[in-house]
Amino acid sequence: MRRIASVLMALGVAIGVVDGGAILFHIGLAGVPWLVNVALAKLGFIAALGLLGGGAVAGRLSCRREGGRLGSGDAP
Repeated sequence: MRRIASVLMALGVAIGVVDGGAILFHIGLAGVPWLVNVALAKLGFIAALGLLGGGAVAGRLSCRREGGRLGSGDAP
């Protein structure tokens, strides 16, 4: 489960970096209006955030399965 979490988070970072680079260097689909390119960029960022969140949840679940404590408190 930890490997799945790592893969999801790495994929989310990769999509976010590629999407950010495309916006930074004004790379878009040729022949479509600029509004469609902006919408695709937003969808890319939403997908990246979803993958990062899914990886974080999977990582927490794997930690819970291994018997680790999730909180930093000293409560039993």
